[in-house]
Amino acid sequence: MKTEATGKTVEAAIENALKKLDLTRDQVDVEVLSEGGFLKPCKVAVSKKMTDGEKVQNFIETLFEKMHFDECVVQIEEKSDVVNVNVVTTDQGSVIGYRGEVLDAIQYLTTLVMGTEDKSFKRVVVDCEGYRAKREKTLVQLAKNLEQKVKRTGRPAKLEPMNPYERRIIHTALQDSKYVSTESEGVMNNRHVVVSPKLSGDILNAPTGSRKTLNFVYRSEKKRRR
Repeated sequence: MKTEATGKTVEAAIENALKKLDLTRDQVDVEVLSEGGFLKPCKVAVSKKMTDGEKVQNFIETLFEKMHFDECVVQIEEKSDVVNVNVVTTDQGSVIGYRGEVLDAIQYLTTLVMGTEDKSFKRVVVDCEGYRAKREKTLVQLAKNLEQKVKRTGRPAKLEPMNPYERRIIHTALQDSKYVSTESEGVMNNRHVVVSPKLSGDILNAPTGSRKTLNFVYRSEKKRRR
């Protein structure tokens, strides 16, 4: 949305344009076309600024066009601190990729480009028809199963390499566990989560490790009086 307006001064021209667009000063970009002169008014071109959500939508739609993903609809939900993107498509496999690799790549690239243009740009989350929620549910169940296995065997369990988002799900799912602790190990694409038995201060009920025997000494009442 763009309009041109004139006025005796540049500020007056801008105000006239804002009235036409029914917008405030912080919602628009201004281009001064003429600063006026003798009997000649000032002239400006005013256009509505794109929101973070609109910028993200425009970028991803352009990206999909270059990737030849023709059957994709990009839906945007813009909140105060995040732009949620949902891709609706007939070809979910291509957009999601193996365990979300394509989605992660789109999200990373969008965040990188938007952040380069504006350091205060909102966080961007890219999803495809609820895939991330389904994946999170699967990972939480995996974490709970591993908790029971490590508790039973007393030995650490190493998961396959995961991206930071998926590792965070595992850590969060087990952060309050009484029996296990989690830690990320490895570098780059080989970074993975290790679920380890947690040592307990209650030795008799410790879930892991060799149990220590506590020796209790019995003393008769007669010996106690001496």
